[in-house]
Amino acid sequence: MRRDHRFTKRAMPDALDETLTPRQRARFAQHVDDCPQCGPMLRGLIRVRIALRMLNEQPEGVEGSIVRAVLGHLQAHAGEQRSKPPRWQRRRI
Repeated sequence: MRRDHRFTKRAMPDALDETLTPRQRARFAQHVDDCPQCGPMLRGLIRVRIALRMLNEQPEGVEGSIVRAVLGHLQAHAGEQRSKPPRWQRRRI
């Protein structure tokens, strides 16, 4: 089991890319089905991959309008000074 566990962790990217050989794919699938750690890890990686693909598929025209809005805001407020630094820059003493 331990040897297959190490193999499965190393093979995870290749499994997601569907580049494993048939023998590797069978070994991988058997371990993922039985392992309480690797099964959830694989499902989580699949969900992340799907979410990233969805981010890349924005409706036409949305990206450009967001970029223009942000740039316009930055240009409009370029000369302004903040009275306090942003919260993330403040130090706690």
